Amino acid sequence: MKDLRAILSKVHTEKRLLQKHIVVCPFCENGHPVPTDFDSIHRCDCGACYKVCGNHSLETGVGDIAQQLWSDEELDFVRSIPIDFCNIVIEKDFDRLLDLKQTSDSLGIERFCKYDINVHLSLVWVKRLF
Repeated sequence: MKDLRAILSKVHTEKRLLQKHIVVCPFCENGHPVPTDFDSIHRCDCGACYKVCGNHSLETGVGDIAQQLWSDEELDFVRSIPIDFCNIVIEKDFDRLLDLKQTSDSLGIERFCKYDINVHLSLVWVKRLF
């Protein structure tokens, strides 16, 4: 009986883990929970930052993240020189991941009401080069 409980517990845990959706950092491949707070900027252990934003406001999203990565003085310098100071990755299928998560999650997630359901969302990653 004890062995059966252990097996059932293990199967239940593995099943829960399989249903969990994550986003994967494109720079170090660490997994993170799917962000549901579309205003927050999230940080990976490797130093990259990521944020959810509408496809129409990608430039604004990158600017928001840049303000987290550099001080005001550094940001002025970065903007004044035509050299790449960061890597940017944009995942344009973020809506699809939200749909998968909502379908499989018994609790579900909802988009915040201030976001138009018709706006396509992307996940923007930015990492400093040095």
